[in-house]
Amino acid sequence: MTKNNALLKLSDNVKLNRRKNPIAMEMARTKDYYQKTILEAFMTYIPEQAVIYEMDSRFVSHAIYFLKYGHARQVYLFETNRAKYKEARNDVQRNHLVGIECLQPDWDTNRFVRWDKDKLTYVTPRSADVIHASEAAIEAGLLLKFSADVEKYKPVLWLDTSSHNFAEIAKWLEKLHYRLQIEQNDQAIYVSQETKEAEEEKNELEAKLLERLETYKRQINQLQQECGQQISHMQAEQAKKLAVMETDHRATVKRLEEEVKQQAELAKQYEKETKQSQKETREARQVVQHISDALNAEKAMNHDLNKRIFALLAEEKPVLLTMEKRQTQQQKELSSLRYENRKLARNLTIATEKYQRLNDTKVIRVMRKYWNFKKKRRLRNDT
Repeated sequence: MTKNNALLKLSDNVKLNRRKNPIAMEMARTKDYYQKTILEAFMTYIPEQAVIYEMDSRFVSHAIYFLKYGHARQVYLFETNRAKYKEARNDVQRNHLVGIECLQPDWDTNRFVRWDKDKLTYVTPRSADVIHASEAAIEAGLLLKFSADVEKYKPVLWLDTSSHNFAEIAKWLEKLHYRLQIEQNDQAIYVSQETKEAEEEKNELEAKLLERLETYKRQINQLQQECGQQISHMQAEQAKKLAVMETDHRATVKRLEEEVKQQAELAKQYEKETKQSQKETREARQVVQHISDALNAEKAMNHDLNKRIFALLAEEKPVLLTMEKRQTQQQKELSSLRYENRKLARNLTIATEKYQRLNDTKVIRVMRKYWNFKKKRRLRNDT
């Protein structure tokens, strides 16, 4: 069997595995969803963005229809048989339906498993807004597995009334205040009376709101009329103000024209001054250029002089070095002479002190007197 023959293609290009059961055979015959007329009729009782429990994996087409056309937020598809679970999961994945989750329940422990490539994950489904139970699911007692959730959350129930134990289910629903809303070909929708009363209260509230909105609408219309009159009065006043403003505008335009003429004259004068300034700027630039040329020439001359000076210094360098050596030698000689001079000065000082001491002695004084006396006698004898 080829791949195309193995798949069942519906009217909206949904592709399902071709199973060997009455549901699949019926879809193969009609090329459309199973119980499509009932689905279309019952959609009015399915809430928007609902969480839906599909208790029988054979009704995978219902799950797809709920998601695509019932605008369901999430659809849980339950199947205990592993092979059937894989078939249902493949149908969902083949059509790229993210909002449908296939779960394998363990009704004894009330736990739910999702298989991903032979890897299991325990999942806690969201509380249901709608539960669809087929004949097989009801007869297997699967609906009663969610009795606590039904009593607590009061979901919409889509039930197959042809099951042999439906009388018990009907009694149970009556205790929970569920009422039949629509029935077609052994398919029935049951809605909780509490939910229905809440909807009636909601409708009544909506009616009151609509009535109040009508009152507000009349008041708004009256306000619009009053506002229209006020606007007309304001428009008349605005027309008067506009006339005054036009007169002022003409005077302003005339004044602006005079100012424009003055500005034109000032612009001409400014242009003339600008030309004069540009001329002076050009002359100043020429003067600056001449000065710059002179400075460049002077710089060139200085450069030549520096070169000559450096050349002369290079020539005189040996002489200077010789003079420096001679100066160093002379400094050494001067140092030696200074040393000898200091030495002679010390000796002179010592000799002077000795002479002074010797000159101050009595012997020298007596001898000096004797020499003077002798000198006088010689002079006397000579005369």
